[in-house]
Amino acid sequence: MNLAYLAASEVIRLLEQGEVNSRQLLDYYYGRIDLVNEQLNAVVQQQRETAYAQADQADRDRAEGIKYGPLHGLPLTVKESFNVSGMLTTSGAPHLKHNRATEHAASVQRLVQAGAIILGKTNVPTMTSDWQTYNDLYGTTNNPWDISLTPGGSSGGSAAAVAADCTPVEFGSDLIGCLRIPAHYTGVYAHRCSLGMLSLKGHVPGNPPGDPSEPDLSAAGPMARSAGDLRLMMDVLYDPWVEVPVAPDFRKNTLKEQPKIKVLTWFEAPGHELDDRIKRRYADFTEALSGMEGMEVSHGMPAEIQMDDLFELAMKLSGRLVGTSLNSRQRLTASLASLGLRASRLVTKAFPEGLDEYYRAMNQSEVEQEETDRLRQEYNRVITSLLQEYDVLLLPISPVLAIPHMQQAVHRRILEVNGRATGYNEHLIWNILATVFGLPATILPLPCANAELPCGIQIISGHFKDHISIDFAEVCEPLTGGFQIPPGYL
Repeated sequence: MNLAYLAASEVIRLLEQGEVNSRQLLDYYYGRIDLVNEQLNAVVQQQRETAYAQADQADRDRAEGIKYGPLHGLPLTVKESFNVSGMLTTSGAPHLKHNRATEHAASVQRLVQAGAIILGKTNVPTMTSDWQTYNDLYGTTNNPWDISLTPGGSSGGSAAAVAADCTPVEFGSDLIGCLRIPAHYTGVYAHRCSLGMLSLKGHVPGNPPGDPSEPDLSAAGPMARSAGDLRLMMDVLYDPWVEVPVAPDFRKNTLKEQPKIKVLTWFEAPGHELDDRIKRRYADFTEALSGMEGMEVSHGMPAEIQMDDLFELAMKLSGRLVGTSLNSRQRLTASLASLGLRASRLVTKAFPEGLDEYYRAMNQSEVEQEETDRLRQEYNRVITSLLQEYDVLLLPISPVLAIPHMQQAVHRRILEVNGRATGYNEHLIWNILATVFGLPATILPLPCANAELPCGIQIISGHFKDHISIDFAEVCEPLTGGFQIPPGYL
C-alpha cells in the first residue's frame, strides 16, 4: 500500500478498517526519515524501540476491540521543546543537553491519551528564540523546497518534517510567529490556538516546574497538510485553562452552514513593505475568494489600528515576559541595552540593538506595567469589535518568502524586500496581532506555480473561535488546491 503523503485522517481510516496497522505505519515513517532526514535534519530524536512496542500493543488492543481514542495507533512527531517522557528536552541549549523528561508535557499527554505514538522529536533554534532553526546540539535544519534555505523557526523542524512526510501531523509552539513563519516558508498548514486553550506546561522555555500559572503571549498548536487534520488535532488537544464562553466545535465545518462569510483583508501597513511575489499571490487569492458564492470581502484595517503602535506594545509585553526569568546581572544588561549599549551578549544575542522598549520592559515598574496593560485593553476592545463585524481577518505572515540560512549575529542580518534591505525583525510585524490579543491564527498555503517557493496567508478569528479560522481554511481549499509536495519528495 502506498502511504506517501496521506492525511492523518486517512491514515486513521485505514487503521480502523484494518487495511494497515501501526507497526506498518512506523515502518513507513521511519523509512521516510532514513531516506530524507540526512539532508533535512528535521527529526533530531527518535525512540524506535519504545514506539514499536507501543505500536504492537496498539495493534493487539485494536484486534481485541479496545480503542484508546481518536488517534489510536497514529505515529507522529512533536517539537523538541515539549517534554516527552524518557526523551531529552534541550531546546537546543548546551546547558540542557542532559535534561531528560520524566513525564509528558500537558498537551503531549493529551495526544498520548488519544492514542498517538510519539515516534520522534523535531529540531528548534536555541531556546526557541529565532525565525530559523539551528543550534549547537543538533545542527541546522533545511527547507525541503530548497536546502539552501531555512524552513523558518522556531517550529522549523516541525514544518520540514510535515512537508517531507516524515510525520502525518506535528505539534509545536508559537510566541510571535514560531508556528506561522515555518508554515509559510514550507507550504504546510498550521494553527496557533487562542491563548488559554492549550497548556504550555512542560514546554522549555516556560514556567519552572511546580509553577501553576501559564505564560502570557505563548501558545501552541498543530501543523498538518490539510485543514481537516488541524481540526482532528484540535479536537483532541482542546483543554482550556480559562473559562470559555462557548466551546468550539471542531467536528464539523460550521462556516459552510452560514449564508454569508464576511472577510477583511489587511495586506498593507506604512513602512512595512511586502515582497511583490507575495502581494501578487494575495491579490490572486482574494480575487478568486471574492468570486465565491457567499463571500463578502472588504479591504484595509480601521485607521485607529496602527501597526507601529502594536509593535511597541508587543515589545513591552514580550520584554516583560522575558524579564520575569532574568537574574540581577541580566536585568542590568537589559537596562544597558535599552540605552543602546552592548555591554554583554546575555540578552542582546537574541535581539539586535534598536529594540529599546523590549529591553526597557524587562525592568518595568509597577506603574509602567499598569500602563502597558491599559493600552493592551484599549486596543483589545477595538480588535474585539472588529471581529464581531467580520468572521475572519486575512493578514500576511512574513514580508518575504523562505530566506537563505543566516547564522551571523542577529543584529547583522537583513531581509531583502523587492531589492531593498529591511530589518530581520520585520518577521515580527504581521504576527503581532494574534500574539498580543491571544487570537487564533490558521495558516493556509497558497498555490505554488512555475517552481515558486511556498507562500501562506494568515487567517485570524475571534478569541476562542479557533474552529472558525480552521473552517475558513477548509472552505478555501478548492481555490488553493491544498498542500503541494515539494519537488523531488514524492
